[in-house]
Amino acid sequence: MLTSHVFEIDGVFVGFLIQDCKRCEQRFYAVHDAVKSFHNRILDRSGSLSRQITQQFRKARGSSVSI
Repeated sequence: MLTSHVFEIDGVFVGFLIQDCKRCEQRFYAVHDAVKSFHNRILDRSGSLSRQITQQFRKARGSSVSI
């Protein structure tokens, strides 16, 4: 591992972005249950994976709110 960065959504810590020193790619290390399905996925330059993670987290968070 070369570097890592905290990945937060709406102020909630959901995982890390880890840069692999061999391939110089960033992969997502999920720690929040709502985004575990994205664990260890490689981030692309378009940002689509980041958007998918954010959408999944917000969807899961919205569905867990009780009225």
